[in-house]
Amino acid sequence: MTALSELETRLTRVTAAIGVPFGRLSGRMDRLSERSFALLVSIPSLLLVAFVVLPPTLSVFGLSLFRIELAKDDLTPFVGLNNYTVRLPVDKVVLASIPRTILFAAAVTLVTLPLALITALVLNRAFRGASILFMAVLMPWAVASIVTGIFWRFIFDTQFGIANGILMGLGIIRDPINWLSDSASAVSLGIVATAWRSVPLLALLLLAALRTIPSSQYRAARMDGAGGWSTFWHITVPSIKGTLLIVAVLQVIIGLQVFDLLYSLTGGGPGRETYVLIYAIFDKAFQELSFGYASALTVVLFLIIAACSFLVVSLRLRRGAPHTGTDDELDTGRPALAQRDRMLAARAAIAAQLPPPPRRRLRLPPWVGRVGFAALAIGLLVFFVAPIAWIGVASLQPYEALARTPPALTANLWLDGYSLIIDSPRWSGSLVVSLLTSLGTTVLVLLIAAPAAYSLARFKLPLAGFIIGVLVFTQMVPGVVMAIPVLRIFQIVGLTDTVAALVIVNTAFWLPLIVWLLRSFFLQVPVSLERAARIDGCSRLGTLFRITIPASRPGIAAASVLILIGTWNEFLFAAILSSRQAVPITRLITQIQNYPSPMNQSPPPNLLAAGAMVAVLPCLLLVLLFHRRIISGLTEGFVKG
Repeated sequence: MTALSELETRLTRVTAAIGVPFGRLSGRMDRLSERSFALLVSIPSLLLVAFVVLPPTLSVFGLSLFRIELAKDDLTPFVGLNNYTVRLPVDKVVLASIPRTILFAAAVTLVTLPLALITALVLNRAFRGASILFMAVLMPWAVASIVTGIFWRFIFDTQFGIANGILMGLGIIRDPINWLSDSASAVSLGIVATAWRSVPLLALLLLAALRTIPSSQYRAARMDGAGGWSTFWHITVPSIKGTLLIVAVLQVIIGLQVFDLLYSLTGGGPGRETYVLIYAIFDKAFQELSFGYASALTVVLFLIIAACSFLVVSLRLRRGAPHTGTDDELDTGRPALAQRDRMLAARAAIAAQLPPPPRRRLRLPPWVGRVGFAALAIGLLVFFVAPIAWIGVASLQPYEALARTPPALTANLWLDGYSLIIDSPRWSGSLVVSLLTSLGTTVLVLLIAAPAAYSLARFKLPLAGFIIGVLVFTQMVPGVVMAIPVLRIFQIVGLTDTVAALVIVNTAFWLPLIVWLLRSFFLQVPVSLERAARIDGCSRLGTLFRITIPASRPGIAAASVLILIGTWNEFLFAAILSSRQAVPITRLITQIQNYPSPMNQSPPPNLLAAGAMVAVLPCLLLVLLFHRRIISGLTEGFVKG
């Protein structure tokens, strides 16, 4: 009892010692003007963006004007535009990858956008089992892109793939198909695998937009005799056109930067059929160490991303943006009148499209619609869960069961793969590196981003519009743009192959997005709460940490999970900054061919599956535990931001 009292006394003294300087600092900050306070608390975030994000991003343009061939010599002569005008025009492999990249991004968008819209429409309806489908939809998003490629390569493997087993079991084919050796099937697999992982995020954005449509519009449509298709086409689509545009641009940007998935799925093959531009940049920069030419290619990729994004936006603007509110709603805040006008406009639009009554239409029994909806929901559930479920099953099957066609599954579970991984210092070390990197990045990003986001949300910062524009700009820049200068900088300061390097670069990568996201969460906190706290004597810092941040907990929790999963699944920075000492799990999974099998031999399929499952289990658990908070936080933050 005495020891406990003594411990409490020491803790009280430590707390008091810490509280005195903190109280003095808080008091001094209260005496500052709003602008000075906002700038002061934003300094860490602005400095990190100014010195870690922007210089590498902008330096790529400068590096592209030099000849830097580290594999040949240490000379760096200025060559001007030669990398663009002399070397690129004669590089047939890279030139062929440019239209291939654009076509791949377009194909992925054409597949992903309808799937995301269908998924959002299904999730927007209340039905039994909706929570299960929500979890299923989020599961592909929790799987790293590099592991997604492994999943789909395993499914369509010529010898062990379940796809060949099912087709042969049904009698559709007689001999196994080598899916990845055929150009058309390899490209199709890349498109489907990319869509599988991209649909969850896009579906959440569309779901948030669907939930903003007033139910009165649908009731008015039913009163006017509109059917399901007319209601969808004349109410739903016009109401979410803006979000559809954002989703389309986002997916185009994602599609133009697909690398790690193709790296593990096709390896750029067969031949060069899936060798996209970002794959060429990776090879030139980190295989051939041709930094000058690789920088020029990254500039080309950035220009393609900017051009495609501008094209989509300009086409949308040329057609006319949807009306998002009446003058009464925008100027005088009378939402009831605005809603009435929207409802009348929707009814008029539907009535103009309806055929003249009376007209008999074929009416199906209600159970047909229910059965169709149930079949669609089950189909989506299978699409999202089946790849993960099969890898999980395969990781527990003996080799003999998987070697048969179709696979002869057995109840005698094979646990040796997981035992080998758990007992391996290499695997346990990689798990620790990934955990430290993810936790360190999450804590650091939130600590730095929260004050800056609060300042942008509450105070009139000078150049606030410019700062927000820079944050948006950095999100359009491919990660590989930062990778080349970051590698050189970390080599100079001796930080390569360390957890600190991974934390710093991931923090810089995530900071702009999280500042923008937290700003949208803080905007939703009523200013009256903060004013009441200030009247009661709470300091500015106290108001931020005791009122604003606690009131934004759902959004901050969602942002935390987003950073954790994103950092755990990151591959590009792990591939260039780690080699032996600090190797994250996403980097190690690509080296599984050398462990524990002898050199130059492929690992057993069940061991490969076990390694893939170990790499994704932490993120899957996060999704299963926090799926409600992820959905509510991300949808509100992205749409309102």
